[in-house]
Amino acid sequence: MDIKEKHEQMLYTSVRVRTMKAGGSGTVLYSAPINGDDGIYETYVLTNNHVIAENVKVDKKWSTLLKREVKTDILTDCSVEFFENEYQSWEAGHSAYKAEIMCYDVDMDLGLLRLRSEKPFPFVAKLFPRDEHKKRLRVFMKLYAVGSGLGHPPLQTKGELAGFCDVIDNYPYWLSTAPTIFGNSGGSVFLAETGEFIGVPSRVSVVMMGMGGSAITHMSYFIPITSVYDFLEDQVFNFIFDPDISSKACADSRKLKRNRDEKNMAIDMSRQSKKEDDEE
Repeated sequence: MDIKEKHEQMLYTSVRVRTMKAGGSGTVLYSAPINGDDGIYETYVLTNNHVIAENVKVDKKWSTLLKREVKTDILTDCSVEFFENEYQSWEAGHSAYKAEIMCYDVDMDLGLLRLRSEKPFPFVAKLFPRDEHKKRLRVFMKLYAVGSGLGHPPLQTKGELAGFCDVIDNYPYWLSTAPTIFGNSGGSVFLAETGEFIGVPSRVSVVMMGMGGSAITHMSYFIPITSVYDFLEDQVFNFIFDPDISSKACADSRKLKRNRDEKNMAIDMSRQSKKEDDEE
């Protein structure tokens, strides 16, 4: 890859994410017209759940369907910052956009944001193909980690793939030697040769020394692209990686799934209530 390609595929697809009390990084995965070429675009940014967790509040609300209070997540918009450059690399400023939290998974530590903007964003990460990781990826392959370490505008660090077999909280993690630090969470790991997106930096090794801890920045654990695909599929955002599926089709499927789940819950609760009455 030449310098121009590295800028467009790695640096320009990386953003800074801010919440009410914290912040981190994100990666633009999708920006396309909602209904063909009508000029109205939708843009999605992937990040870590722990980056946006401060903007997710679980509270009880009355359900007219279930006739009782149920736990409901109340989501507050995040801020996503894009950085503008002159002569490719010279920062000229940045623009912030409100972004709604579309879905999140606490256990997988992933979250998906949609910008509240209808404009197109030209730079979108190139996803590593699904199910090709064992065929193509090897330890010692060069890569870049890109993100807003310590709140800095997105910057790149270089390293190598170092492992594929770590399991943390029952989920797979891959290991990189590209240094990352707090703030890189939610950002990107790219193959140096092709610029393909292969994962999300999420954890840094910490060694306890005296009364505190010291980050081992060259042991950087990241959520692999395999888990990213699983997350998008589980949350019914397949259109982000599958051009044969439309955004509208996924939205309709999510609505049907939500309605079905609520009706099944109402049926289960009715049966449980009847059972308790019969026992009395």
